[in-house]
Amino acid sequence: MDELRELVSIVTKQKLKAVNAYSKLIQPGAVSMRLYNLVAEGSVRNDEDAMAALYPGGPRTVSYKRIKKSLREYLLQMLFVIDLHLPHYNPRQKAYFDCYKRWGAIKLLAGKTAHRSNLLFATELLRTALRYDFTDLALDMARSLRLYYGSIEGDLKKYDQFGKQVQFLERMFHFENLGEDLYTDLVIRFVNDKSTKKDVHEQAQKYFQQLEKALELYPSYRLHFTGRLTEIIIYTSINDYKKTIAICDKAIRFFDAKDYVANVPLQVFLYQEMVCYVQLRDYPRGRRAADRGFKLLENGSFNWFKYQELLLLLSLHAKEYQEAYQIYKNTIHHRRFNGLPAGIKQTWKIFEAYLFYLIEVGRIRPDQPEKVISRIRIMRFINDVPLFSKDKRGMNIPILIFHILYLLLTKRYDEAIDRNEAIEKYSTRYLKKDDNYRSNCIIKMLLQVSDAGFHKTAVIRRAEKFTKMLQQVPLDFASQAHDIEIIPYEDLWEMALDSLDNTIYTVKNKSKAG
Repeated sequence: MDELRELVSIVTKQKLKAVNAYSKLIQPGAVSMRLYNLVAEGSVRNDEDAMAALYPGGPRTVSYKRIKKSLREYLLQMLFVIDLHLPHYNPRQKAYFDCYKRWGAIKLLAGKTAHRSNLLFATELLRTALRYDFTDLALDMARSLRLYYGSIEGDLKKYDQFGKQVQFLERMFHFENLGEDLYTDLVIRFVNDKSTKKDVHEQAQKYFQQLEKALELYPSYRLHFTGRLTEIIIYTSINDYKKTIAICDKAIRFFDAKDYVANVPLQVFLYQEMVCYVQLRDYPRGRRAADRGFKLLENGSFNWFKYQELLLLLSLHAKEYQEAYQIYKNTIHHRRFNGLPAGIKQTWKIFEAYLFYLIEVGRIRPDQPEKVISRIRIMRFINDVPLFSKDKRGMNIPILIFHILYLLLTKRYDEAIDRNEAIEKYSTRYLKKDDNYRSNCIIKMLLQVSDAGFHKTAVIRRAEKFTKMLQQVPLDFASQAHDIEIIPYEDLWEMALDSLDNTIYTVKNKSKAG
């Protein structure tokens, strides 16, 4: 269903109306269009809902799969008919769509042996592909022209000219692919596991050494994109955020020098700068990087959601809690939110839990009546994040911390006591000094609460050792992923203390307290 929802969000009803003359030629069946309308209106969440709406008499799996495939094929055809040269596309995006359409036409002409037409179109496409750094297309066209001038025209000068160009483009294309391969091999480890990877620093250094000379030789969009990202990992893996910012600035200058707007790389390197500013708690500079990045983003794109995620973290770290609440609302209500990968949506569930906590402790003024953050959903929260359940050193940490904080806030002290032993074992087994040291400190601090009988003054005294340990390793020196610490632990500890008073709690369940 996600892939169909994504297609429908691109091929909208307005676009279908605009090409109505064409759509009549390839219009799918009525049932397929009913499915389109259900998805476009947000009336169905998954295939089961859609099947029930289309076939109320009972499930018809084979029929549903057939009409779903028919609709997908129709929308795919419409991609080639609708106008992709709309105002919100930048010149490189427009060139991308146009070049690949022309590439398809050139391949069809080649199949028809239309050499003269192909010569003209291939020459034009090569020129455009070189300008916008579409190396794969440029290489394909240079090969075609080399073949044409060598085997049909017999023009030795042009044959040599395009032969040299093919050799240059092949070498550049090789390093582009190598850079992409090496970078992907690094980042795949972090997609669904946010824990620190100790071997990444050395691995990134080795990978970057394979690309460093090529970065000096080739002005390639793809190579400089993945190559600089690989270089960045060398320094983010050891928490050198100032060096990371310097590399981002170098990459931004390279892409700013292009004669077109390189939206995606600029978005990504500005995003990396924002990550650094979160860790450095530099809200003004982080906000400036975000503001420039949003100007380059298509609303509702994958990167737009990642920017929203980081901007929310930046706001939480700057204690701009009301702004974080607004960012959350704007994001989850976006029509493309449900089509995001499961890991990203579950990260936003963790954000929801912390925003709910901020509402409960009076740091956020919610809308009246509050319909965005549901108390019922929060009650199911701990059992509703399966993807991170095995991520013991990563995103499982903010889930665990939230649970402790909420038990303290709601004065469910017996439950807090019951969890102490399991939490103690967890911190001993998974949280190490060189890994998530700050997380270990805050959990140790929170464990002192029940040991001190939930008496505020006693808690402060018992937790003093771990409080000092936390202060000795500030956030910008912490060896942890930037999104582990949703709200700085110093701020969370202050809120936890505010939820206590100077009354000794008497355990009600003696057997469990043991």
